[in-house]
This record gives sequence, structure tokens and C-alpha cells, in this order.
Amino acid sequence: MIVTIDDPADPRLADFRLLHGAAALRTRADDAHFVAEGWVAIARTLDSGHAVRSLLLLPARVARLRQEFPDVADSEVPVYVAEREVLEGSVGFDVHRGVLAAAERKPPPTIDDLASAATRLAVLEGLNDAENVGVIARAARALGVHGMVLDPTCTDPYARRTVRVSMGEVLHLPVARASEWPGTLDRLAQHGFEIWALTPGAGASDIWSTRVPNRLALVFGAEGPGLSDAVMERATRLVRIPIAEDVDSLNVGHAAAVAFAVTGRPE
Repeated sequence: MIVTIDDPADPRLADFRLLHGAAALRTRADDAHFVAEGWVAIARTLDSGHAVRSLLLLPARVARLRQEFPDVADSEVPVYVAEREVLEGSVGFDVHRGVLAAAERKPPPTIDDLASAATRLAVLEGLNDAENVGVIARAARALGVHGMVLDPTCTDPYARRTVRVSMGEVLHLPVARASEWPGTLDRLAQHGFEIWALTPGAGASDIWSTRVPNRLALVFGAEGPGLSDAVMERATRLVRIPIAEDVDSLNVGHAAAVAFAVTGRPE
């Protein structure tokens, strides 16, 4: 199923069309598929059980595909091979890694399904930076967080950059999208979760010295605006990560990783 493509407008490349830019992000959030970029992300896509629809790669990448993924190379999954200018003309930017895969999205869990199966959750409000969401998903997977809840305004967790930055780990993390916000926090509380809102505010409790409950949802806001007042009001507790006084704040991805590590440490 290895097919050479020499026209960037070839309809067989529709899954890979115009992957770059904010407009593409908004459009693709409703797609039935997502695109993974790079060998590691593609390997994690295969491990996650998402069905691969097709691959697009440079001619120089075919040998590695046959070596590392022989089952894919010899399957009925179409492998489209295109020179760099054709690939760039189709996707809208220079794909440095020269390898992409399109795969089917799995149906997301509901909030109740996720809350019933988890004891530690990451909850994100207003995060529209795909790379920050990817960093948080990767840290969550590495540090024992069982799932992620996104408010209605967060970026698509299956965005190409999110999948790439997470090293494909977001595909192994159950992610639920809240339809009611911030009422979803009340729903988590009904499932027995304490809601900890991360804030640099001086009045917040030091996360290092705060007893960690059995069921915990850590809530993070976008850099700059932080968490909304409505979220802060619903939180069981406001917590902060103590940092040097002459440093304004941590990147939200770094803050999430620290919070996951602190709350998941052995007692």
C-alpha cells in the first residue's frame, strides 16, 4: 500500500491538509481523526489502539518505516510517499521530521465515567496553548494522574502539536470535555473529589505541607489570567507552589508537573 504522491492537492491527502494555524485548530477539533507527527508519537498512537487511517512520509523515511513498523508497512493502511515540496504544499508548513500519521479518534469518556474510574485528575481551564496542554498530559502520564478534564474553551487535546509535545502520551490519557462549566467541579465533588485550585496568591496553602486526600482534582488556569473567580469559589482549597520571591511564576506546564509530583509522593 505504498503509494507515491506528486500533487499536493491530491484528494488522498485530505486528512493531512492545512494542519498549521489557529483556523486549522478550530476546524480540526471537530474532525473524526487526528494527526500524529514524528516517530515517537506514531509509535504511541499504535500502542494506544487508535486505528491508523494512513501515513504520509518523505521517501527517505520509508526504510525506517519498514524496519521499525513492519506490520504497518505490510498492512492495508495506505502509506503515501511524497517529496518535501509536495508534503509542505499539502500540510501548509515544512514538516521537519518528514513523517505523519492520521488516526481515528476514540470516543471520549464522560465526566462521570472518568470520575468513577480515577482518584487523581488534572483539570484545565482556558488553556488554548497546544504545547502547554501537551506538556501537562505528558507529566500527568509520567506522575500517576489518571485523567484530564478540559473546560469548554481549552484547545483540542488531539491537536498535532499537543500530540507531538506530549510524545503521544495524551493518547493514553483519558480526557473528558466539560459541557457545563464550572458546574463540572461540583460534579467531581459529588464523586468525592477535593478540588484544589493552583494559584500563586499569598493566601493559598503551601502544597508541600497540605495533606493529600484520597481523591484529588488539581485545577490549572491559563498563564496570565489564571483561574476564574467562579472556579476559585468552588475550590475546596487554594494551594500554591512556593517559589523564589523574585520570580513571578512558573509556566503552567512546569507548575502542573511539580503539583503532580508533590501530591503523588510516597508518604
